Amino acid sequence: MLFAALLSLVSLFDDENPPLKNIKQDSIKAKVWEYGAEFKLNFSLANSSPNWSSGNSNNITVTGLVNAGANLKWKRLSWDNKFKVNLGLVSNRQEDIRGDLYWSNRKNIDNMFIDSKLGLDFEEYPTLSLYGGLNFQTQLLPGYSYSKDSIGRDLAKMTTSFLSQGQTQFALGTENKFLKNYFVRLGYLTLKQTYVINQELYDLRNEGVIARVERGAYIDNEFGIQVQMGGSQSFGPKKMFNAKLNYLGFLPYQTAPAILDSRLDFSLTTQINKYLSLNYTLIAIYDKDLVKPGTNAWQNSWVFGIAYGYFI
Repeated sequence: MLFAALLSLVSLFDDENPPLKNIKQDSIKAKVWEYGAEFKLNFSLANSSPNWSSGNSNNITVTGLVNAGANLKWKRLSWDNKFKVNLGLVSNRQEDIRGDLYWSNRKNIDNMFIDSKLGLDFEEYPTLSLYGGLNFQTQLLPGYSYSKDSIGRDLAKMTTSFLSQGQTQFALGTENKFLKNYFVRLGYLTLKQTYVINQELYDLRNEGVIARVERGAYIDNEFGIQVQMGGSQSFGPKKMFNAKLNYLGFLPYQTAPAILDSRLDFSLTTQINKYLSLNYTLIAIYDKDLVKPGTNAWQNSWVFGIAYGYFI
């Protein structure tokens, strides 16, 4: 049911790809390279006077985005690659119990995602292909849970770090591009591997198992089915708005009842001029292995702000 709903939603979009503005063609060998990248920096600032009746708040938010890709097409073979990094910081000005002001710095988004797919088209059905794919995701910086110390200042305890948790999925299956730049992939044989490299986390969190990975094991393996689809659509006057959507799902074979782990990436952008834009970015994840039993398995992180972008 969830798959059908996502399929109907994503059919409104074309393929979610980085801006591949550069083309290099070898007419003799019939090879075509497309490649490109965008770099964006979001910034927002909120402030109020100390006597603001609703309570004063001062914060600064800075978020960086790197979105790059390179695709090769050679006869019936294709090789598609994506690389994306979102990293953001929120700095809030707070007051401790003594009345002293200080800045509290926390992450608001942190994710690296890599996807690489090798495909072989069917001669009879040019929109259908066999594929072997690998995608990888992790956070870059440590993550913390926060409490207050004796004077009312932030007390941080590390709960996650690079490759803790990290994840890869190796998939073999079929891909269908029955609309221009719109795809659906079904990985009938998929190996999902979850990593917890930082073994200190088990003591810090007082847990023997994190994201299915047991203490000292470093890695957990699951076999299942992968579902991946994506799209991008420009609309409005002079195509000034652009929406992108990408979905990645994994359904394990051995789990009963079967639960579909999901990751949804969505962005909405409106271009102000060549370099400035307004952006909304959302990453939503549903995975019960990443949370404690009985807690909400949906996690999301979003950023809205004005961005300076540079394209190559």
